[in-house]
Amino acid sequence: MLNDRLDPMHLNKSVLFLPSWYPTQQEPTHGIFIQNHAKALARFTKVVVVYAYSVKGTAVNEITINEDGNLTEVRFAYPKTTITIPFAKHYSQFTNYVNAYKKLLQYLIDHNISVSAIQVNVAFPAAMILELFKDHFKVKHTLVEHWSGYLHEDGNYKGAILKRYIKYCFKNVSKVWYVSERQKQALIERDLKGEFELLYNAVDTSVFKIDRKERKKKTTFLHVSSLVEREKNLKGTFEALKLLQDKALEFELIVIGGNAESIAETKMLQETIGVQHITYLGYQTKENISSFMNLCDALLLFSNFEGMPVVALEALACGLPIFASQVGQLPHFITDEFGKLSPVNDVQHFAGHLENFINKRYSFNSEKMSQFISEHASFDAVGKQMWDFYSVL
Repeated sequence: MLNDRLDPMHLNKSVLFLPSWYPTQQEPTHGIFIQNHAKALARFTKVVVVYAYSVKGTAVNEITINEDGNLTEVRFAYPKTTITIPFAKHYSQFTNYVNAYKKLLQYLIDHNISVSAIQVNVAFPAAMILELFKDHFKVKHTLVEHWSGYLHEDGNYKGAILKRYIKYCFKNVSKVWYVSERQKQALIERDLKGEFELLYNAVDTSVFKIDRKERKKKTTFLHVSSLVEREKNLKGTFEALKLLQDKALEFELIVIGGNAESIAETKMLQETIGVQHITYLGYQTKENISSFMNLCDALLLFSNFEGMPVVALEALACGLPIFASQVGQLPHFITDEFGKLSPVNDVQHFAGHLENFINKRYSFNSEKMSQFISEHASFDAVGKQMWDFYSVL
């Protein structure tokens, strides 16, 4: 689906993705929104992703390749350092990381990969190897920033090394795509500037679409996340549900995501608060998540902070209304036809919305939700937005 504006000079060149996060066999959902951006852009031009990551135990130190149409993913797994002395450990981690990317660069050279531009996806730690690739390919770079660490409520933009490399990434950057207005303001406040443009996370609308299942009689809520408490605020979610439970309102909650440790911690939190009728399903494929979105009645995302949560976009693609916090980009696209928003951690306010929903006092427009995603966050829409920039860079 090459754009009509495609310059013949681009035909044999690729946009090179340097992601700080990317899905692997060990962590299949880590940075999946970056992979979706790669798939979206690959509808219009060739995309090559290189990603090095450390694993526990003995890694094979072999490069693995996955090809899917215009998209080529080149991964390299290497062993985690076994050094425990703090300074030596950090130095070992840095050198192992850089050496891994030197091997990936050599792979591109050996296979005559020609690059038209470099796209950094999340500035740190990928910025540490940006110069390595720019020195070789002599091309401009862009940045798609998903990280919430710049936000004051997150508070992770700290440390001399992190700040140094992030500032380097912003130096001479040709485009900065951001995922929420709040994130953009946080970047500007930290004197990190560029040619800014909002970019939606991309949704695979061939999977996430309206395909209604037979609903249960009891209102069924859905929560999908990594279950990181400081971000996702399951405590506040459970407290709101406990208020409904105390009023004898009938509901259940299905929780998807997390690993064994985070699920165990969340279950303990649930038991402490005393809320019932919660089912934990752990990791699920995108096909299964779509099925649950079509089975459930609403998505709950009562987060402390967010960027542009892809799960919210996927829910809208399935016509699923959303009850969430007024965080990240959510206030800019969750209208009264799509869901209801509450102040951060205002449990009473959140519970009030859920009670009204259970009592059928709200009506939402599923068809408008799906149409909104098709126009703004589908692979075609997001890929074209990115390609319109790269085709004239």
